[in-house]
Amino acid sequence: MKKIGILEDDEALGKELAYYLETNGYEARWIAPAEYVEKKESDLIDLLLEENLQMLLLDVGLPGFDGLHVCKEYREKSEVPIIMITSRNTELTELMSITSGADDFVPKPFNPQILVARMESIMKRVYKENKTEDVMTITLENGITFMIELLKARVLCGEEEMGLSKNELQILKILAERQGEVVSRDDIMNALWDNCAFVDDNTLTVNMTRLKSKLESIGVKDAIITKRGMGYQLI
Repeated sequence: MKKIGILEDDEALGKELAYYLETNGYEARWIAPAEYVEKKESDLIDLLLEENLQMLLLDVGLPGFDGLHVCKEYREKSEVPIIMITSRNTELTELMSITSGADDFVPKPFNPQILVARMESIMKRVYKENKTEDVMTITLENGITFMIELLKARVLCGEEEMGLSKNELQILKILAERQGEVVSRDDIMNALWDNCAFVDDNTLTVNMTRLKSKLESIGVKDAIITKRGMGYQLI
């Protein structure tokens, strides 16, 4: 079940939208102004990242904040899709929304059925179609989203990218396919052997260390944890 964040200061609309989304199969989280109105913008961004969302519905007019700037700052740290919702139905606001990193712009008042249709179109592209081709999109528990391009053997996070060796790519792919599970060292080595790569225990340790370092270098932090005596886990 995909989790949708709603950053909307109108309580009636926020709750109504959350209810509608939940009845349509989503997990919805309306973030009330009381949770952020007296905080710094960096605290608000951290709050959003901690929610581990799959999409954010973001109002342009927020109490104490510029929604467009929040969009820009959130986009710099996450690839989670963003739809701006606003009563400022002007071409300038729409343009500023897109240039700030939003994926779509929906003016108020809106038909919730149309909003959900646009949401599903975006998420189908981001979370489903990519995985059936050569790209895997991964969202970590800490809210960081990155992509693995299998054919190009590289990983991307925002505007940063890093090439991977054959072994590093296979290791990351295995962990991504079983995200949240602890994958044993034997399972990883067997999978690499099936892909014609000779890997002993020491070689796996070296490759894992290099992979973690490469992910850290492009901002994908705390992605892989070591479970001593058990294996590795992509969280």
